[in-house]
Amino acid sequence: MPIVPTTGAPPHAHAASAPIIALMREPLGAGDRALVLGLAQCSSARLRQWAEALTEGFLVGVGEESAVRRARRELADLDNVMFSAGERGEIPWKDDFFTLILDAEGGAETAEMRRVLKGGGRIYSIQP
Repeated sequence: MPIVPTTGAPPHAHAASAPIIALMREPLGAGDRALVLGLAQCSSARLRQWAEALTEGFLVGVGEESAVRRARRELADLDNVMFSAGERGEIPWKDDFFTLILDAEGGAETAEMRRVLKGGGRIYSIQP
């Protein structure tokens, strides 16, 4: 799954060709908060990998209601995940919160994405 940085801090040199898990295993502090947009495009196994890589942070997934129900059911054993119905044009979260956005829907970044991204944060377009 290629990673294409779209905004924020400069990407790591290997980010465009390395698996997303390599990016997520780079040093993450206790305050790291990742948002995944487009839950329907992400397998539960992939979401689990990302959440497990965030050993001191957490992952929030936003998508259509059926994808939210699936993710909640299949990842109920993880303590550092939360899933909510929503879309990239209307993200149900407070301003300046996430340090990383993983966008599985692709397309241009939205004003909502910029609103919830903390200063210095990164947005990556994940293309399956």
